[in-house]
Amino acid sequence: MATLFDRFRNVFTRARVAKFDANSLAQELGVYGWTHAGSNVTEANALQLAAVYACVQRISSSIAGLGLELYERNGRNIEIANAHSAYDLTRRAPNPHQTAFEFWETIFSLALVNGVGRAVIVRNTRGEAQEMYIVGRDDVDEREVKGKRVFVVKNYGTVFPEDMLEICNLQRKSPISLHRENLGLASASLEFGSKYFGNGGQMTGVMSSDMQLRKEQMKDVIDTWRTQGEAGTKMLSHGFKYQRISINPDEAQFIETRKFQNEEICRIFGVPPNLTFLDTQTTYNNTEQQAIQFARHTLTPWAVRAEQELDKKLLTARQREVLGFKYRLSDLLRGDMEARSKFYREMFHIGAMSTNEIREQENLNPIAGGDAHLVALNLIDMEHHNAYSSKLANSNTVNSQEQNN
Repeated sequence: MATLFDRFRNVFTRARVAKFDANSLAQELGVYGWTHAGSNVTEANALQLAAVYACVQRISSSIAGLGLELYERNGRNIEIANAHSAYDLTRRAPNPHQTAFEFWETIFSLALVNGVGRAVIVRNTRGEAQEMYIVGRDDVDEREVKGKRVFVVKNYGTVFPEDMLEICNLQRKSPISLHRENLGLASASLEFGSKYFGNGGQMTGVMSSDMQLRKEQMKDVIDTWRTQGEAGTKMLSHGFKYQRISINPDEAQFIETRKFQNEEICRIFGVPPNLTFLDTQTTYNNTEQQAIQFARHTLTPWAVRAEQELDKKLLTARQREVLGFKYRLSDLLRGDMEARSKFYREMFHIGAMSTNEIREQENLNPIAGGDAHLVALNLIDMEHHNAYSSKLANSNTVNSQEQNN
């Protein structure tokens, strides 16, 4: 992690090349002002909020679990290019220390929290990508040298843009810093609950007495209060009375506030509340629609970002004419047996998939004769419709004449 000195150096380096924005000083230094709710929320501690963690984990793990294929187009045929070096790199082991799932889950989670997730691409002498290593936000200093953008990576060196894989959020901005006040209210309500229960359920208040007390008597009352413990009824001498001066959790709408802020966090990240196990009005009937919306409006844009970045960084311009990365978004239906059955049935009936292609999707071995593509016999090409109708009409006429004879 970058030290505070490193952050100051980076900020003033940008200032010398007129790239410094005074409004982003706190973010550049990795520190933030306190929110109006009294909480300090940064990218480093945002995952401590359960709703933020649930949203980030749900999106990043869902995309990491999708099948990522490298396809090769040969005319109208499309085949998996499993002989290409980038195939194993993206599907199995991006580096010796991480599996593909862990790599993609980590880089997407960094993009969701920080606004951008980065990985250095290590190439062989032929220029082919061999390994990819994730680097943290504070370990990368983005600079401009002679009009060209470069990255200075801590303990590694200078990296050019073509060797830096970047998965970016909207405008490369962190939703944590953009919605710090929203998250601050959620953090403040969490701290309020922790302090309340940590204090034995006792609210803040004052002790007052109409009697004139000496210093020794005041000390005796304070010691007596402290030694009686946090819970239970306490006895006060010298005519002292306890008066509560703060509102209780019911008056502060504690539960409602926490629930609303958790729903706000789900809205920020585009995750349906039921997927983070929030108690909402979700029913069995609309759960499927919410899952479809999550796949269409949240996961698909992230998948397209990654596909285009991989095409750009791992393939040459000539290779991109016939090769391309693609996520199998149909894998999102794997948990719904009814939806999968309906999909396969429709694809089979129109001849789009054969029996063996369906079995391959379900990790089943092929069967003899299963490669044939079949169509229903009650369908006919529109070009032959008139001729077929005339033939039927003539046949019916002949049959009618024969019956009359």
